[in-house]
Amino acid sequence: MKSLIFFILLLFVFNLNAQKPLSLEECIQIAQKNSISVKQSYLTNSEAVILEKYSRQQLLPSLNASTDISYNLGRSIDPTTNDFLTESFTSQRYSINSMLTLYNGNKLRNSIKQAMMNRKATEKDIEQMKRDISLLVANTYLSILYAKENLANAQNQYQSTKEQLDKMNKLINAGLQAPTAALNLEAQLLSDDQVVISRKNDLDKFYLDLKNILLLDDSVDLQIETPQIIIENLSFPELKSLNELYNASLQHYPAFTAAEYRIKSAEYQNKIANSALLPSVNFFAGLSTNYADRAKKLIGTNDVISDRTVIFNGQEVTIGFPVSVPVFGDYNYFDQLKDNAGVGLALQVRIPIYNKYAARSQIQRSKLNIESAKLSKEKVIQQVKSNIQTSLADAKSARLQYLAASKAYDAQKAAFENAKKQFDIGSLGTYDYLNAKSMFEQSENTLLISKYTYLFKTKILEFYLGENLSFKN
Repeated sequence: MKSLIFFILLLFVFNLNAQKPLSLEECIQIAQKNSISVKQSYLTNSEAVILEKYSRQQLLPSLNASTDISYNLGRSIDPTTNDFLTESFTSQRYSINSMLTLYNGNKLRNSIKQAMMNRKATEKDIEQMKRDISLLVANTYLSILYAKENLANAQNQYQSTKEQLDKMNKLINAGLQAPTAALNLEAQLLSDDQVVISRKNDLDKFYLDLKNILLLDDSVDLQIETPQIIIENLSFPELKSLNELYNASLQHYPAFTAAEYRIKSAEYQNKIANSALLPSVNFFAGLSTNYADRAKKLIGTNDVISDRTVIFNGQEVTIGFPVSVPVFGDYNYFDQLKDNAGVGLALQVRIPIYNKYAARSQIQRSKLNIESAKLSKEKVIQQVKSNIQTSLADAKSARLQYLAASKAYDAQKAAFENAKKQFDIGSLGTYDYLNAKSMFEQSENTLLISKYTYLFKTKILEFYLGENLSFKN
């Protein structure tokens, strides 16, 4: 049902007639929904859920039923009477057996706890996978925003050059300027046009990258929202200490929690391995019955006189003795099953004495697994610490670069506006005007790059602190 609702939502979002620009949050949701890695993580989690359910079921008694039918030739034993027969017959047996583990060194309960830890670890793996995808989407989303603004600047620069060229052509046509005065502006206009084309290609490339991350078809006309970004509203990174970011990020870093769960899982595995050294107690119960087609049922007796020869006073004398002779009749199928039913109960105690180092080796291997899990956790900690240190340094540097670029932009903008006024009144040559325009465009591009770099680095720090990724102030 959820998949159907999401599919309908996609159809609505990507309607061919009217495309709705996607926000960063919507792009992240689509990427997480379509991600093959996330789907694989869900499959791993489903397997862990099944194993946990299986472990819990092991506390319950087992119950199995069986039946067999056989045809016997020659000398064999009648299963209903345990007598030897020399004729062929058909027999059938039914049985129901149950086994319950009463004690095995707490192996079953520790197996449940281990399966629970593994299941929780896979859940955190899913969260970590989604977080990684969120960062990837945010980076590409931000690249598109940068490319859109960069393209708009290039188009404005092209339009500005075109306006100056139009003014120059009017002056030339009026005889106020030589025809060669427009050559530099014409060359600059062609250069600006090339920049527009290049930046349009950059924008298309970033959109293609986002489609690939979202696993959308190339034919989808994907558009994103352009949020109102106010750099001044961003929090200052230097106000957050390294320890503050480190401690907060560990609490919101699923891979760290997953590593802790896997340490507990390894510890439970060690307890499971140690249980192999302890005695185990199992209880067995069974119900069985059988049928044979040669079986006969006692239906009564006949009293007869049996003559026997005895010695009486030295002479043989025949004397009749009364004897009861059993009378057998047909023994039907269901009567045999009812009459031959039997119950068996057993209690088994198994004491391990020597198992060729199998149990000891498992214990030692489980201890190594604990150490390996602890090292994996330490590796995650070091990775988080390194990421925090790098991100904090990058954010501080990005802010300083943005402030410097902002001042440089203001200065170059003022210089360019002054050069433009002088050029318009003819007191500044084309070369000097284009040089001032080039310096201004460089400062504008540098400010744009530093702006989005500062924005992304700051958002990464906020993300490490547990905040959702969003470019909306």
